[in-house]
Amino acid sequence: MNHITMHGSLTVNRRTVIVHVGDGEVNATVDGTRFNVRSLWQLYQLLRLLV
Repeated sequence: MNHITMHGSLTVNRRTVIVHVGDGEVNATVDGTRFNVRSLWQLYQLLRLLV
């Protein structure tokens, strides 16, 4: 069984966003606060809130 994980970070309006996908979960951390996101749509909505 293959396990795929992805990590990424970006800066939106001087706020650091770290995204982790893998191990059966997806979450985003914004300036140290963790958010569970269940789809790319929810991640997109979270990023829109920061803009």
